[in-house]
Amino acid sequence: MFEQDYVQSWLNSLHKIFENTRTNYTSLIEMEKDVQKISTFMEDYTNLRYALDVSAIVAVTNTEGTILYANDKFCELSKYSREELLGQNHRILNSGYHDKHFFKKMWDTINHGDIWESEVKNKAKDGTYYWVKTTIVPLKDLTGKPVMYIAIRTDISEGKLAQEKLVEAMKNDFSHVVNSMNNLIFKVAKDQNGSFKYILNEGKLCYTLGLEHNKMLHKKPEEIFPLEISEMLICKYHQAFDGKPITYNYAFHDRQLLTYLSPIYRDGEVVEIIGCINDITELHHVQEEVEFMAFHDLLTSLPNRRKFCDDLNHLIKKSDKKIAVLFLDLDRFKQINDSLGHTVGDQLLIEVANKLKSYADHEAKIYRLAGDEFIIVYPGIDNKEIVIKHAEHLLSIFEESIQINTNEVYTTCSMGVSIFPDHGEDCESLLKKADVAMYAAKMKGRNHYCIYEQAMNQTTEEALLIENHLRKAIDNNELELYFQPKLDLVTREINGMEALLRWNSPIFGNVPPDRFIPIAEDTGLIIKIDNWVLEEACEQNKKWNHSWFSTPLRVAVNISPLHFRLPNFQQVVANVIEKTGLEPNLLEIEITENSFIDHIDECIECLQYLQKMGITVAIDDFGKGYSSLNYLRKFPIQSLKIDRSFIHEVSKNREDIAIVKAITYLAHELNLKVVAEGIESREVLDILEEIGCDEIQGFYISKPLPKKEFEAVYRSLTKSLK
Repeated sequence: MFEQDYVQSWLNSLHKIFENTRTNYTSLIEMEKDVQKISTFMEDYTNLRYALDVSAIVAVTNTEGTILYANDKFCELSKYSREELLGQNHRILNSGYHDKHFFKKMWDTINHGDIWESEVKNKAKDGTYYWVKTTIVPLKDLTGKPVMYIAIRTDISEGKLAQEKLVEAMKNDFSHVVNSMNNLIFKVAKDQNGSFKYILNEGKLCYTLGLEHNKMLHKKPEEIFPLEISEMLICKYHQAFDGKPITYNYAFHDRQLLTYLSPIYRDGEVVEIIGCINDITELHHVQEEVEFMAFHDLLTSLPNRRKFCDDLNHLIKKSDKKIAVLFLDLDRFKQINDSLGHTVGDQLLIEVANKLKSYADHEAKIYRLAGDEFIIVYPGIDNKEIVIKHAEHLLSIFEESIQINTNEVYTTCSMGVSIFPDHGEDCESLLKKADVAMYAAKMKGRNHYCIYEQAMNQTTEEALLIENHLRKAIDNNELELYFQPKLDLVTREINGMEALLRWNSPIFGNVPPDRFIPIAEDTGLIIKIDNWVLEEACEQNKKWNHSWFSTPLRVAVNISPLHFRLPNFQQVVANVIEKTGLEPNLLEIEITENSFIDHIDECIECLQYLQKMGITVAIDDFGKGYSSLNYLRKFPIQSLKIDRSFIHEVSKNREDIAIVKAITYLAHELNLKVVAEGIESREVLDILEEIGCDEIQGFYISKPLPKKEFEAVYRSLTKSLK
């Protein structure tokens, strides 16, 4: 009804009638028609005015905004009399709720001749507030220029007040939630000068940081924070006002704070930014602890091997002088540990670390490498004599005993020295050369130092190094079992696996078994190592058979011949079975022919005991040793593993085929299972299958793998072989 075009056309028609009255009528009939038209228009106007006065709030203003007309509804709602309203500007009703931009947009619209609509909050004469839905219609002259404005309003106070109460309730609920959170929510706006100020600060963290209420609200960053922090914050706020989400952290009042900033847009422009500050002090401390643990030894708090390599490589890059690396190893530490206990041993290491820190030159850097091994780095060395002086000084600090509780402990050290760049140009080479020199010092009778020399016998050096580090390998968790699956050629199913030992040394890296196993056997270390392998393999197989394998699988473990020179090996096996809970029939002991050369009766007795327990026994590397048929007849064994030297050339050498055929035939005649190892091709597999071999293992099926990778391969093979 109040569309601009309709109202304007009505007024134009009325204007035209009035113009016609000025002309001379040729007849009374024409005059009567115009009078009737005017009467009709006036009647319409009267009805329209009545309808508006009854249903709406109506006001008419001139183009300056002065009120020319106000109906009863207007007076009733505003609580002003008509006399008080006429001649006044609408600013008399301004509640202060709307900003200047709101009214500027209104005037721009109606001055342009367009209808403007919006919801307006006004203030009545008695100070109360009311809301009206407002439509302002410009009335234009014949040129299209507005000459006055009709404002038609509808009272929407009840709905808006309910909405305000809801918003206020939500704000209170929001405030309650925010203030219950252990962070700080804030908003930043720009003042008229373009400076940043805080217009909101809520949350428990406000009180922790001393930023509650007016201590932060309506203030600028530079009024709250130290200069360095405020400058940083202002820079971040500028970035956020550019429309970028920002994340940063800083320290304030002994707390580590993490802040997220997000821009708030209005009409496509950033008008404010909202931020959330989180207290990450505890997380920061944890990160510091994790970093410390990554680069320090927890027992002595000394930097560790990783830190040593980082520091040394850094020194090497910037040094124009020699650098001495002193590798220190405590003498007789194992005996002290075994006799007085690990607690005393740990305390001894702590006291040694303290001694080194107290007596070493202030330029020296001290590290704990592992176990009872320490590293001292001296940068800026001018000549060899200075190195000797440092080494002798360090030896002298062990001349006095160390008191640990009620124990008076005497210990010495052996020390090896390598020098950059004479003996190496990186951490690993210098460490290895210092290690070699240290064991050379031990060979002198301990409590000595040696500076690395090229003349040191390489073979003896390597064997000595391997022996000494191998002694600590179990305690330092350097040993690991790999597993290689076995395939039953009849059922085409995985029916077991062999446990194979691997050594990952921090000094040598991955050491091949053929390098360290002979040394372990020569030194007797193989006994301890085999016992460890046996227990680890049984424990792992127990776990797998309990929760992983679809059918029970047997694990094979190699046992050194040295075990049969000692009494009660069978008891060692029985103890492991009892400890791990593995069913005896899921363990296979592999021995070589050399195991029973010198102790036939003892070996037979032991194997018979294992057989009664349900444990399978296999001859490993058959054909490589004595291969006596008498042994096969007398010994309680269940299978033969043909040496890989016969298998490797079986596809090319007819003689090897003949040997494998003969061994297979002989084994089957003795009711023994035949296992071929070292299978690397399909061609060899087919030949062995034709010969009648029972089981195979080798790289063609899978290489030896760590337990996690073995699980994946087992799952894959189980699916593919079905």
